[in-house]
Amino acid sequence: MPLTLDSAGLPKRPIVANWPTLVATADVIAALPWDGAAGLGVVLGHPSGGLAAIDIDDVGLGGKVLALLGRDGPRSVRTIRKRAHVYVQEVAQLSPSRAFTIQWEGRTVQIELKAEGTQVAAPPTPGYELIGRGAPYPSPSIATAWKWLCDKVGIKDEGSAVSAGFPSPWRPEVPLEERNKSAYVEAHMLRQAQMPLGLALRYMALRWEQDYAQGDQDWGEVERTIRSAYRKGMGPGAF
Repeated sequence: MPLTLDSAGLPKRPIVANWPTLVATADVIAALPWDGAAGLGVVLGHPSGGLAAIDIDDVGLGGKVLALLGRDGPRSVRTIRKRAHVYVQEVAQLSPSRAFTIQWEGRTVQIELKAEGTQVAAPPTPGYELIGRGAPYPSPSIATAWKWLCDKVGIKDEGSAVSAGFPSPWRPEVPLEERNKSAYVEAHMLRQAQMPLGLALRYMALRWEQDYAQGDQDWGEVERTIRSAYRKGMGPGAF
């Protein structure tokens, strides 16, 4: 899908607001507004048959990963900010996306396992360089691929478990006691994917109706939670 510049002037923001719901056919893709696009994005998860990406938000660790994987390794990309994306092909399940932090050489580094409901800018987007020329790393899940990468690089796997009391996003059923935190986490993921707030509210309203245990909660409470996530984000190390 075509990308335009985000608020920082980077070619990372989807032009089309309803990109998460697009059907991946040749006709639909050809009809997208490619004229004047600043870059090319790849929609992850089910639209791309289980494609996912490990997003390493650190120049030093990203560079080490890309160097170790090498040209003949799994498909990998140096991003416009000199970070790293390592592509994964999920072969047993489609995972939800999630983010966490690890400690690397005295720094707090954010890792995002980008899968269902997210997208990444990719070559030939200006500033994105293809490093690993192989196929995406095949794995039962992106979490399993992350553990493989930790073993290969020597990363202490401290971030895989959700912490700080935040539940995993995109579960098929959300119980009463986890509704607000789940809505906050999921809204944050949509914000990270640069989904406009209005579209996120429509999407989350449908999810709230179908997948959230209702009880005495009304939509207004969930809407306030989503708006709060768009204003504040999760903050470093939140989950």
